[in-house]
Amino acid sequence: MLLKGSNTIKGAFIKETFFLHKNKIIGIVLIFCVELYLSFRFYIREPVFPMDIFIVDAANAIARDLLLASILMYLRENRLRVKQVVKDYFPIVIVATLWIGISVVIIHSLNLICNAMTIISLLTGVINNSIFVLLAGYIYTKWKNISSKMIYFLSYLFTLLFLYSDTAYFLVTSSHIEKMLFENLNNYSIFSVINTADKSFLLGILISLTLLTLLFRTPKKINYRTTGNTVAIILFICIAANLINFATAYIYPKVLVAHGYDEEAELEKARNSSRNLLSQSVTVNLAREFCRNDERIVAASSQLYRVAFSEREALLLNELGIKVGEKPSAVPNVFPYDKIIMIVGESLHRDYLHSYNSLIPAETTPFLDSLLATYPHSDHYYTSNKPTTQGLNSLFLSQMLCTDDQAFDNNVTLFKVLEKNGYNTLFLEATSQYYNDEFRAYKKRFGMNTYSAKEDLEKEGYIGSSGWGFHNDVMYEETIRIMEQNRNKKFFMVTKTIDSHQPYPYCGLPKENIPAAINEQPNNVYLKGIYWENITLQKFFQDIKDRNLLDDKTLIIVTSDHNPHPSQNAHYKRLGEGDLNLSLAPIPLIFVSNNLQPFKNFSSAAYASQIDFAPTLLGILGISSPPDFAGRNMINVPEESSYAVGFLGETIYYWSSDFHMKTDMYSGKDQNPSEKALIHWVQDLYAKYFVGDSVRALQ
Repeated sequence: MLLKGSNTIKGAFIKETFFLHKNKIIGIVLIFCVELYLSFRFYIREPVFPMDIFIVDAANAIARDLLLASILMYLRENRLRVKQVVKDYFPIVIVATLWIGISVVIIHSLNLICNAMTIISLLTGVINNSIFVLLAGYIYTKWKNISSKMIYFLSYLFTLLFLYSDTAYFLVTSSHIEKMLFENLNNYSIFSVINTADKSFLLGILISLTLLTLLFRTPKKINYRTTGNTVAIILFICIAANLINFATAYIYPKVLVAHGYDEEAELEKARNSSRNLLSQSVTVNLAREFCRNDERIVAASSQLYRVAFSEREALLLNELGIKVGEKPSAVPNVFPYDKIIMIVGESLHRDYLHSYNSLIPAETTPFLDSLLATYPHSDHYYTSNKPTTQGLNSLFLSQMLCTDDQAFDNNVTLFKVLEKNGYNTLFLEATSQYYNDEFRAYKKRFGMNTYSAKEDLEKEGYIGSSGWGFHNDVMYEETIRIMEQNRNKKFFMVTKTIDSHQPYPYCGLPKENIPAAINEQPNNVYLKGIYWENITLQKFFQDIKDRNLLDDKTLIIVTSDHNPHPSQNAHYKRLGEGDLNLSLAPIPLIFVSNNLQPFKNFSSAAYASQIDFAPTLLGILGISSPPDFAGRNMINVPEESSYAVGFLGETIYYWSSDFHMKTDMYSGKDQNPSEKALIHWVQDLYAKYFVGDSVRALQ
């Protein structure tokens, strides 16, 4: 009887619970059925049904739906209270909503899978990016005076400004604002962006920011007042959210590995770096980047010393093609050119050329493609560092790492070596000389005889520069003028153009003068910019031929300062995937001359990077490469032992025909012996630039 009675009570309880939560239970069952069906329908097309991945994907989708449904149900059940809180703390709600909108843009731009992990990161970001406005709101409700209201407003306003600024930076670089922005930030760079940006876009930003600023308000009466424990609660929620986000990001890949889902675990680790963009506080990131000490990257030059490589390290590096202690050598049968003109495009990717990328219409780069078909070039020539100054540092100092310490008196540079061998050296750039203080910084770092910029071009009578500077047609016209002026002299000239800059590449042609294959492409701003590069370069070569400036003693080099940022916007993404998405990627390198004798043994298939340019050029001219240079003469390197190396942020990159590796220089975690040997080699190259051949024995 007792058993029968207990079963009756249990049955009644279950029945009552079902009717009380009927909608919720039905909703949960519906979520399970829908997501299982969608995942099943997606994978049923596979020849062999991938049960493991099906389970992971379905579980992720179900967890995401349940999390979102829980949030929506909570808001619905507490809608009256939520409505009142929105009225009482409207500025906080605006900031939170704005970050949700920005997060949606980030998720869409990075094609980030929207699973439960992503939702947790987004919610963490909402809290992190609202925290200062939350605290300011607490101060206002506690004291409710003019001063506290001003603190509340300023916190709100600056948070909006930071979010807008960081979002604009993300749309260009696919990352939060980094230290390099502050190094290049001055009135010229600001005006350049303003002058080259789409005016309707800038107007939209101004209007929306103004509207959001005007929406700041505080109610006369606050229904849900804060208590003495509010600050502690806010901080607890913030800490708890970040701990949950960190724990799930750390634990979930471990769980996947434990259950045999190794590939999915690796994907999740990669996604976590993108999710950090959702969860990080923009304000804290800006403060950290602004105050970050650059000396962390490398030790001060006065404290540098070299440590001898162990036999094991030398062997591992040899397997990578790196010969420890290798001495530079000149090219046999050299032909010393008297006039060397180096065209350095801005952010030009190798795969902007149709020859390398079929998604680029053939009509876009016919002249550049013809240069590839006719003259020596490198198909695997990589950026060694970026942005511009760092890329030029690799070209002219043959160094991967770029620091202020390298701009010392009597430093060794390509310009200075050529000057010692009788060449006059010139550097012509399109932008203002005041940009990043380059008219002083570049002469000190690179040591060219003559530095000319936008202001000097204006003195020559050129007009029509944009916010960035003078366009390609003007730059090539001035280059030809200088070539004619130095027709009977030995000189090395670098012409640095700007029209292909990301964002807002420039095209100086009307629509009717652009091939239909380009005009018909949706979002064709980049294609038009590439076509402009092709057309202006073609005219430049035709002009120098017409004026008999391309003789046997003249060498023209076409290359780039670095590859573009791997932006994810629609304009750029239509150009393709693959190497276009690399942080450090291949760039063009083409040698043009009537006499190609020095390139008899040049292999276009060999791997190289920007640090190899200076030793290669010197070798072509029969000039010994200084031991300070880190690179190798590309013409002397057998294809099978060639490699390319680069450094960005804190990461070292290595490429060869059959192997690719990247490793963090400073983490010291989970690095294999080859990675450690590569790190030692990169650090040794940097130290060698300052201390020469002095080496400490192994301890």
